[in-house]
This record gives sequence, C-alpha cells and structure tokens, in this order.
Amino acid sequence: MDSLMLLVLNEPSGMWETILGAFKSAMGSYILAVILLAVIVRIIFSVVDIFNKRINLKNSQINEKMKPELEAVQKKYGHDKVLLQKKQSEIYKKYQFSMVGTCLPMLIMMILQMVVFLTLWTGLQNVSSYNIVKSYENTKTAYYNVLLLNENEEFTQKLNEVIESGQEYSIDVDLNIDAKTLKVTILSAENEELYSQDNIAIVYDKTNAEIVDLINNYAKEETEEGGDVEGQVLSSVNLAIKELAENETADYYVENMESFLWIKNIYKAESPMTSPVFTKEEITSYLNNYYSEEEKQLEEENHYEEQIFDAVIVGLDERDLGVNGYFVLVILAVGASFLSIFLSNRLMKGKSAPGGKLMYIIMPLILGIFTLMYTSLFAIYIIVGQLVMIAMAPLTNLIVKKWAAASAKKQEQKRKDIIDVDYRRKD
Repeated sequence: MDSLMLLVLNEPSGMWETILGAFKSAMGSYILAVILLAVIVRIIFSVVDIFNKRINLKNSQINEKMKPELEAVQKKYGHDKVLLQKKQSEIYKKYQFSMVGTCLPMLIMMILQMVVFLTLWTGLQNVSSYNIVKSYENTKTAYYNVLLLNENEEFTQKLNEVIESGQEYSIDVDLNIDAKTLKVTILSAENEELYSQDNIAIVYDKTNAEIVDLINNYAKEETEEGGDVEGQVLSSVNLAIKELAENETADYYVENMESFLWIKNIYKAESPMTSPVFTKEEITSYLNNYYSEEEKQLEEENHYEEQIFDAVIVGLDERDLGVNGYFVLVILAVGASFLSIFLSNRLMKGKSAPGGKLMYIIMPLILGIFTLMYTSLFAIYIIVGQLVMIAMAPLTNLIVKKWAAASAKKQEQKRKDIIDVDYRRKD
C-alpha cells in the first residue's frame, strides 16, 4: 500500500452527510445532529401535510355536495355507460372537481417521504461506515506508534535497564492522535517516574506491508537457554512493548468510542446480537473502496489489512465490552409508528388512512426492520421523527379545521354580498 488509509479517508459528501456534518460541528455530536435533523424534517413535512389535508378536506366536502346528483344520474343512466360518464363529467365540471387533483397531492407526499427516507438512510449509513473505519484507522495508528517505541533507542535502553534490574514497573502512554504526539513514561511500583520522553512525533508514513513486518517482529521467540543474552533482553523488550501496544490500543478505542445512554457505539445497530467493536468484514469492505487497482491486487495476494486487523484487535478481544443494546430502539420505533397511525385515524374521526388496517402492520414492521439491521443513528432519527409527528398531528388538524372554517366563512360572506348588492343610484 502507498500509505495508511487514515491519510486518504474522505468524509461522505452527499447532501444529507453535509447537513449532518454541519449540525455535528455546531452541536458537538452526531446524536444531537440527527435529533435536530429529525425535528426539522418532520416540521417541514407537517407544513406540507397541512396543505395536503386541506385539499383532501375540500375534496371531501365537494364529494358530499355532488353525492346526491351522482346517485341520481347513476340511477337514471346506469344502463348506458357512455351517457353516464358524460353526465358524471358534467357534474365534476360544475363543482370544479378533478380526480387527478384529488390523488396527486397524496401521491406527491408519499413519493417525497419515500425519497427522504431512503436517501437519509443511505446518508446515515455512509456517515456510520466512515466513522467506524475512522475509529479503526485511529486505533491502528495508536497500535503501531506504540510498537515503534522499539525503534526509540533512548527508551528501549532505559526499559532494558529496568527489566534487567528485576524491579516491578509499569509504562504509561499518553497518545494524542489529533496533536500527532505521544508521551511515554516508565513508572516504578510506587508510581515514581523512572523515565519520561515527551512529544514523540506520531508516524503516518508506514506502508501496510511495513506495518505487517513491524508486527511480525514482535512474534520473536526468546532465545534458548545459553544463547545470546542480548537477544533474550531484546525479546523481553519486544514482548513488553507488544503487550503495551495491545493494552493502550484497547484503552484508546474504549475511551474514544462514541456512545449514547445504553448504546455503546452509535454507529452500529442497537441490538444484543451486535458488538460495539468494528468487525473485519466492515473494515476490509469499506477500505476496499479506497484502494487503487494495484492496491486491491496486493491486498488480495497478501491480506495485509487482515493481518494488521488481527493484531490490532487482540487487546479489544480481551476486553468484555458486552453487547451494543437490548432491542430498545426497535421496540420504541415500532411502538411510535403504531401510535402515530392510530392517532392519525382517531383525528380523522374513524376514517382509515390510506392502506387501512394493513398499515398498522406494514409501517411498524418496516421501521422495526430498519431499526434492527442498520445504524443506531437511523433508528434514533425514526423514533424522534415519529414522536414529532405524533406531537404535531393535533396541531396540524386544528390548523386545517380553522383554515376550512375561515374559507367557508369567506365563501358565505361572498354569497351574501352578491345577494345583498345595492343597485340603488348613489347621490
């Protein structure tokens, strides 16, 4: 590989990804960014829904007025379909009613919601995939930079002396990926500082092949008894630094893992079947999108990234990080969807929404599947969106009723003005 993938990972640049990135920069976390986006999107849809409901209510009122005349022509001309259709068209024209105008707003609303749903799902998946791999790349960087301490002659010499003395010791590493610096300190059993080196520059320019070679160097066996003493000491240093790298890498990942309430990793599905740690399949699949053809061939032949992954994950495998959730988001998403449909039907005074009772099953099931299988960010978007829709439903219905009443009053006043026109000559 030409370089570590950390140098070439690009943030997703789609519309939703850009908006979420801006919200995240302003609010400090993707969770708050998703919540804000869900509120804004649902408020916009609620405004559109007001116009949609107003059109439906107006058409419903026209239907009520046309009903007697339609029934009359049906009874009179039912035997002649051509003539019946002509008479019905005359009635529609009289009342300025259009079948296309009745269905079109609802169709546009459904298409718009579907487009937003699918594109936003894709955007949140891209954001999550990027952050999972970014987390891996940072963890990988932490791992091999600790291993590189073996090339720091001053540090290894002091560590040799401590190991040879037989005294108990510990090594403290302060790694700052953003500042690109590393500080290492050797402490005694009493936590007294035996050695310290500050601001060691973090290295980013190793190829994957070089990292694999570096990792393999730490698999050296200690020399047999009676062999080269220096080799035994160097092997002990290797093993000490390797163990340090594994522990520090695990600490780094856990400390920087983005969690929310009980969800340990917000970029993965909230489920007891999901680990909060990235998987080899996730990493290799996503990074493959960044490889050149030559790099893909090298990976296929040598499996460099898989070897690096196996080494980096050792420390994490030894930690009991548990599961990433307990189906809480699934239950909330299904429940909120069911409640939203139920409330909508109640506010419509018993009139079923499009799809009828089948919607009580289909929509909660679809949202439950998406919540179960994909990133927790999308699950949170779904839940917040449903809750906002539930909260807005009474208000949107009230606005539609007030609007309809105002329109009716205006029409009535207009009718009275026509009847009460004063034709008398004015002085």
